[in-house]
Amino acid sequence: MDKDTKFNLFSFTGKMKVLHMSWMAFFITFFVWFNHAPLMGAIAESLGLSAAQAKTLLILNVALTIPARIIIGMLTDKFGPRRVYSALLFISAFPCFMFAFADSFEVAALARLLLGFIGAGFVIGIRMVSEWFPHNELGTAEGIYGGWGNFGSAAASFTLPWIAVLIGGDDAWRYSIAITGVVCFFWGLFTTTQ
Repeated sequence: MDKDTKFNLFSFTGKMKVLHMSWMAFFITFFVWFNHAPLMGAIAESLGLSAAQAKTLLILNVALTIPARIIIGMLTDKFGPRRVYSALLFISAFPCFMFAFADSFEVAALARLLLGFIGAGFVIGIRMVSEWFPHNELGTAEGIYGGWGNFGSAAASFTLPWIAVLIGGDDAWRYSIAITGVVCFFWGLFTTTQ
């Protein structure tokens, strides 16, 4: 640990590398967690969802997040933040793919329920950042982590519809969402090697 080295946002070594890797992981968790919201119109039409079913998918997306944060926090305490973040990203890619290629409301609902776990990524990064930064830099580091991480939901809102338009066709929403799963999967693998 290099808590005594200078805080340099443009550095990609030591504690600054940890900060950048953490906020990117958090960004991806929110990018995947909210990947369906900007595409809900196309999703509802494709799956033949009623207004109530579409709202249910939005609710299910956050339903497990609070208990998931407790479970993920316990796993982080036991196995360490790096391992748990990598595993969360890697594993969460699969319900993301499940949602992208769902052919019924029931499959989509189960996938969104399971994706509530990815919202627990916040807990992991807060722990990781707090281990690497001294008290006089921790607020700044956690602000960067949280700010850039939360931006993932906004990024999903303005990029995924654009990607769907570029892909075109009735299944464009599926491929747009699947792309977020691919990013999640590979970032999970990449972080295991860092």
